[in-house]
Amino acid sequence: MIISDLIKITKRLCYNSSIYLIASLILFFILTNNIIAQTTKENWVPVNANNSNKIYINTVGLENFKENDIYVWVMEENNPPIIMEGIDAKIYKTKTYFLLNKYLKRYSILQIVFYDSKNNVIKSYNYSRNTDNIDFKYSSPILEGSNVSFVLLKCVEIISSLKK
Repeated sequence: MIISDLIKITKRLCYNSSIYLIASLILFFILTNNIIAQTTKENWVPVNANNSNKIYINTVGLENFKENDIYVWVMEENNPPIIMEGIDAKIYKTKTYFLLNKYLKRYSILQIVFYDSKNNVIKSYNYSRNTDNIDFKYSSPILEGSNVSFVLLKCVEIISSLKK
């Protein structure tokens, strides 16, 4: 009688453990599926277009910049595609992550990603550096009439309109 009771208790424990395990796995898959389903949204706004390329900025997050530094992704579509030394495919699109300073009128490139005609990444470079030295933080001047100056103007315009 003791052995049969022990077997019944063991079966009940195994059954309950199995239910808890299955319920935990189902809950885990539901939670991870929802986390993966959340993607970063992008809102590409045109900045400038000429005969050979179109320039857009991603406005998502621009409202968070209140000081002089603005971090922004810029997308450039090239038609016809461009060819660069060290990259084995034609470049149809480039996304560049910029750090712009509207007071100093200087900028730095933090990251560049090159794409082919099928939107596959061909090559990417990361230029991020952790420094507060202004000469290194902002490596280039923003020249009047350049694409970067148009990007800065568009960013300032959007940030100003979002504050209203």
